[in-house]
Order: sequence, then C-alpha cells, then structure tokens
Amino acid sequence: MATNKTKPPKPLLPHIEEAISTKWKLLIASILAIVAMAIYSPSVNFDYVYDDDAVIKDNRYVQQGLDGLPEIWTTSYFKGYDETINARAFRPVPLTTLALEYEIWGLNPRPNHVMNLLFYGLTAFFLFLFLSKLLRNHHPALPIIACLLFLLHPIHIEVVANIKSRDTMLGFLNEILAGWLLLKYLDSRKILPLVLSVFFYLIALFSKEQALAFLAVIPMMVWFFRACPLKKTVLTLLPYLAAAVLFLIIRSNIIGGLNAGVALTEYDNSLLAADGLGQRVASNILVLGHYLWMAIFPHPLISDYGYITIPLVDWDDWRVWAALLANLGLVVFALNGLKDKRLPTFAILFYFAAVSIFTSIIVTNVSAYNDRFLYSPVLGICLLAAWLILKLVKKEEPGTAFSTKAFFQKNFTVVAIVAVLSAVEVVKIASHLPVWKNRYLLFESDVKLAPNNARAHKNHGGSLARIAVDYQKGNRDSMRHYANLAVGELQTALSIYNNIPTGHIHLGNMYIILGQYSEAEASMKTALSLAPQNYFARTSLANIYYRTNRFMEAVQLIENIDVNLRKAGDYEVLAKSYDALGQPEKAREYWKMIGR
Repeated sequence: MATNKTKPPKPLLPHIEEAISTKWKLLIASILAIVAMAIYSPSVNFDYVYDDDAVIKDNRYVQQGLDGLPEIWTTSYFKGYDETINARAFRPVPLTTLALEYEIWGLNPRPNHVMNLLFYGLTAFFLFLFLSKLLRNHHPALPIIACLLFLLHPIHIEVVANIKSRDTMLGFLNEILAGWLLLKYLDSRKILPLVLSVFFYLIALFSKEQALAFLAVIPMMVWFFRACPLKKTVLTLLPYLAAAVLFLIIRSNIIGGLNAGVALTEYDNSLLAADGLGQRVASNILVLGHYLWMAIFPHPLISDYGYITIPLVDWDDWRVWAALLANLGLVVFALNGLKDKRLPTFAILFYFAAVSIFTSIIVTNVSAYNDRFLYSPVLGICLLAAWLILKLVKKEEPGTAFSTKAFFQKNFTVVAIVAVLSAVEVVKIASHLPVWKNRYLLFESDVKLAPNNARAHKNHGGSLARIAVDYQKGNRDSMRHYANLAVGELQTALSIYNNIPTGHIHLGNMYIILGQYSEAEASMKTALSLAPQNYFARTSLANIYYRTNRFMEAVQLIENIDVNLRKAGDYEVLAKSYDALGQPEKAREYWKMIGR
C-alpha cells in the first residue's frame, strides 16, 4: 500500500529578544531624525553654491523636469551642465530627484534644501534602526550614542548644506537601508527583505559609486554579528555582487571604462604633481593621516582641497611617520580582535573599507581629499568612540533588566562625556554652517583657511566676479570695486596654478567690464588654448570681438558653436553683429529667435 511521505516542517528560527523594543526603536529613531533636521534647519534659506550650478542651476537636463529623465539616465553626471566635461561619474538618482523638484517648484533653492534636510532626517531614522538591529547583542546605549555622534559630526556640513552632495547622502542612506533589510532577512529568512535590500543597494550604486565599498561591509556584518559560517557569508554577498556588476556594465556602456576620457591633472589631485614615486607614496600616507585626523578632529573645514592644500612631502617629514603609525596602529588593533569578532575591530575595518574608495593608493581619485569623502567612513570612528565611552559604564548584576532611569543615575560620567562631545559638535556646526549660505561667504572662508589653494582663490575670484556683474546695471563704482577684487583673487589663483581655463575666463570677463579689452582677449585666448571647446570662453571672446568692432570674427566664433548650446545672449551678439555688417535680414532672423 502506498504511503504518503510528507516533509517535516522547517524548524522555526529562535526568537531573538532585542534590547530595545520596536516601539522604543521607532521613538528614538524619530527623535534622532528631528534633532538632525533641527541642527541643519538654517540651511533651508541658503542659496545655490559651488557645484549646485552643475547639477541644477545650469543643468539643462534637470531643468527639463520629467522630460529630461531620458538624458539623465543615459549620460554622465555633468553632461547636462557642460558637454565637454568627461566626468568619471554616472549618478542618475540624485539628478532624478532634482528634476522632479524642478518639475514641481521650478528653479528655487529652498525646496532643494528642504529635501536635503528631509533626506538627512531619513538617514538619521534608518541609521538608528540599522545600528540597533546590527548591535542587538550589545549594550542598548551603543547604537544611540554612535548614531548621535555620527549625526552631529561636523564633517557632514558640506553634504547637508550643498545640494550637489545629495549624491553622497543618497548613496549612504540607501546603503544603510540595504544593510538593515539584509539583517531582517537573516533574522527571519523571509525573501522580501532580501529582495528589497538588493533593490536599495542598486539605488545606492546609481546614487554614487561609493556604494561599491559596501561590498566589503556586507560580509563583515554577517560574519561579525550573525555568526554565519564562511560559506553562508559568501553566498549572502552574491546578489549584491551581481547588482554591482550590473551597475558597472550599465555605467561602462554609458560613460566608458573606469578612466575613459578622463584626464586628471595635479589641479584636481595634487598627488599627481609628486616628484617621483617616493614623494608620491609619502604624500599619500600624509593624506591618509589627514583623513583620520579630520574624522576625529574636524577642523578646519573647507569646501575643496585642490592644488595644493595638502602639501607634497618626502620621507623626512615627521607628519608622514605620524600618519603611518596612526593608521598602522588601528590596523594592528583591529587584527588583534578579528578572531574574537570584537566590535572595535568591525568599526575600524568599516572605516578603512569605506574610505578606501576615495584614496589614491590603487586608482587615482578625482581629488586627494575632500570633507564629503568622510561622510560614510566616520560611522566607523563614531562606533569606535561609542564603544570606548561605554567601557566606563558600571556593570549591572547578571539578569538585571535595562533601565533608562538607572543608567542615567549610575553613569553620570558616560552621560557627561556624550553631552560634552555633542555640544562641541553642535557648536562647530553652528559656527561653520552659515558660510554655506552663499558662494561669496563660502569661498571667502576657504581662502582664509587655505591660502595656498589655487581653486579656492579661483572660486572666490569667481564669486566676486558675479557680484561685479550684478552691479553692472546699477552702481558702477561698486562694479569696478568688486571687479578689481576679483582680478586680484584670480591672479593669485593663476600664480599658484596657471592651467585653469575657468580662472582665465573669469579674469577675462572682469577685464571686459573694466573696459580692458586687450587684457580680456589675452585671457580668453589662454582659456581656449587650455580648453578649445569651452563654450564660455568662445562666447566671451565673441563678445570682445563685437565690442572692438570685429564683427565678422564675432559671427564666425558663435556660428561654430553647437546650436544646442547657444543662449539668448549669443543670438543677440549675432543679431547686432549682422546689423553692423549691413545684413539686416540675417540680423532679423536672430532677433526673432529671442523674441524681438
């Protein structure tokens, strides 16, 4: 007689009693989100600054709103700003959010800053959920302290206050969402959290390439905190590895290989100016020391570390050895706790994994260092700091339930240390955040803090130039005053590093409004010798030709510019030039294009 064989039911996973209940988790996460947004709330009144021009203010794809999405998802990051920029970046997700905001609110910095604030609040909320799930077997205060120190870390000022840096914020936010959902999958074996986890990891990748470093964090999470065997740890990584491969294939098809079409110079990354391998290695170690220093002592904060903010050094510089010993000390300390799966080991390895993608050890990065590069890595340092602080917690009797009231009563030193550190962080944020209000304040601060930085002087000269242009139709004395200030800053920038096309363009434009046309022409021609296809240099030179009655040269220069790049001012110069050349019919053709 046939017998029905039924498979025995799968054993249920043991229930894990977490230190913090779901109700309290949601409450604490909400409080942290409110605190994070409150600290940075002044930023909602800030203007567009720095690279905001490239991602929204002057980005033609973003300013098409929903109609611009096909181009956003099929071109490199800065293509909508400047066709000639071969950026080593494919980040359609942040540009998509900005396009949607433009569709709703138009060109208005306030909604963009409000959204940045909301994204930071979401980061706070889900970071706590992630850490509390990750650290469920540790002291319940650990995720709270680590999360608080991270959210108040002043190194994040640039990421929150600068709309362009939304790519960094969205990359990290989606990484922690992926991590949190992965932990939920490991604890429940339900497939939906895993699917969602991989989805959010893909969103992180399409936000910023920094998410590739998360591939190193995933197996560490599983091995350190879920006691999975090596085989299972590797298998857990596979779907994320597949997602990364998919992203790299799409990215490669759209913008080419890793360095395709990108020509980095020492202006971008000063390490390229090193005199030989010895100096390059020594300087790179100094940069690694700077990363670690700023992760612990974030001062001073500047918006750019171009040529030559961090000096090139040789092995006889004591700072190289200090940086080497500090980083090696962390590595040795981490390896010492690897076998026992100690929390500080994970924290240190997380820091090095997250920061590795921004170093120029294997692949030369776009910059030797920038504050925003530490946005994700400092989580490791904050975890390490929280662990050290909690070493001071007084031991409870075995079996004693955690009590918030008792914790505060018995651990005044711990509470005081956290309060003091938080207060110091808040003071630093409050003092530095206002410089991001507009480009003038930002770049004025930069040149004071980094007097040897060519890009800082170029940026400040550019901000002064904008003020001079604003006064063109009003106070002519103020126009000349700011134009001369701009000339001084730009000349300083070019004396540090001469091969800056935009520096020569700004300088030429200031000479134009000062009426010094021969100097202006020389500046524009220098810019074009450095960047022959630069739109701004070509149109400005055409303007000079028109002002000096060389109408045919003005016409020829603008007629050779791609019609998709031309603006109303270009057609005005064409119309006036053709009028001057005695070709009124041709002039009327261009007047009609600008509605005249």
